[in-house]
Formats: sequence, C-alpha cells, structure tokens
Amino acid sequence: QMSPHHLLLALAMVITGSINTISTKLADMQCIPDDRISDPPLQCSATSSGCSEGCRQFNHPFAQAAGMFGGELLCLIAFQIGRLAKYLCFDSNNEDSKNDASPREGFPPTIFALPALLDMLGTCTMYAGLTMTHASVFQMLRGSVVVFTGILSILFLGRRLGAHHWAGMVLVMAGAFIVGLSSVLGHAEGSGMQPSNPFLGNLLVVLAQVDPPPHAFISLPPTHNPPTLQTPLHTFPREPPPTPSHPPPPYK
Repeated sequence: QMSPHHLLLALAMVITGSINTISTKLADMQCIPDDRISDPPLQCSATSSGCSEGCRQFNHPFAQAAGMFGGELLCLIAFQIGRLAKYLCFDSNNEDSKNDASPREGFPPTIFALPALLDMLGTCTMYAGLTMTHASVFQMLRGSVVVFTGILSILFLGRRLGAHHWAGMVLVMAGAFIVGLSSVLGHAEGSGMQPSNPFLGNLLVVLAQVDPPPHAFISLPPTHNPPTLQTPLHTFPREPPPTPSHPPPPYK
C-alpha cells in the first residue's frame, strides 16, 4: 500500500518531469542566427514553418543530454553526505555498526557500465526525438517504458506477470499507439512552430524507452544500491565507492 510519502514522491516526479520536458522543448524552439552563412541577421523570429531567413533552430540534443548528466553527477554529493552522516552516527562500541560500515567484498565494479552506456544512448536518442515531435506526445510516449520493463523482466529476471499486469501493459501500449498516430495524422491548428518530423520523432522516443529497465534491474538484490549512488553512476561508467556489507533483506 502506498504511503503519503510515496504519493508525494510520485507527484514530485510528475511535476519535475513535466518542467524538464517543457524547458527542453522551449530550448529546441528557439531561433538563433545561423553562423554557417556569411551575414547572419542580428535578430530571429519563429514562424509556423520554422525560423526566419538566415536563422535556424537550437537543436542540440547531445548538449542537453550532457547537461542532464552533469545534474545527475551532483547526486554523488548527496550520497557522500549520507555516508558521512551515517558514519558519524555510528556507535564506536557497537559491533553491528562496525560491520555495517565495512566495505562489501566481491562487489563487481563494472555493474554500472552497461546501464551507464545505455543511459547515454537512450537519453540522446530521446532528446533527438523531442526536437522532431510535440512535447505533449513525447511525455505520453515515455509511458511505453512500462511495456518494455514488463517484457524484459520476463526474459532476464524470470518473472511471471499476472493478468492485471498484462492488462495494464496492453492499455499503455494502446494509448501510446493512439497518441503517436494522432500526432502523425492530425493537423495542428495555430501559427506556432510545428514539429519537423513527428513520425520519426515518436519512433525515436519509443525506442529510447528500452533503456530504463536495466537501471531498475540493478537496484534489486543482491546489488541493493541506493538511488543517490545509482543515478550518478548511470551517467558515466566508473567503479562505485564501497558500500555496506550488511546483506539486504530477501526480495519478495
């Protein structure tokens, strides 16, 4: 059963995720002088077909992904502060505390390598798709991660999904299909800047959702790593710092 704490976290994820998508799309829609021509204009304006003459859109999905990775690396600061606080709260006379603070032996240092590489590839692909489709469609198509997580959990974790799981996955897949199809076949009204290639953009966004499941898989026992450690280490493959050796509770 979800507690108020879980509901608050879910609400915060929806709000911050929406702000992230809107701000990224607004950056993509900005018109800047095209430095590839000899005499670019000093001011640019947006039209329904793109940017005014001598200007181009700010389409830099890789730079935007690098900015997000830099933010994720800041989680290492929170992780180290948490470790320091836990260490300072330990009772030096308590043997259990000493055992909890000792490094875990046999921890594979390369366990984050594959998720980190997939995170880079998936985020860059997803932001590239955002430059070609609507922000609202992009946000809803990201829900297709539920389908990929369910399928990959069967293939790699040997999970057995119930009828309600399959029903939810079918509904998510049907909703994503309808939303994506409407953005391709529909004709948006208004004078604002329109997406350049909704079909290709939607396809890239959906393909990028294959990336998140490995992140969730490595958080399961026996790795049992805290989110403040997983998030920054997904950004760049590196050896994680020592983690407590106290065995995690059995997964149910």
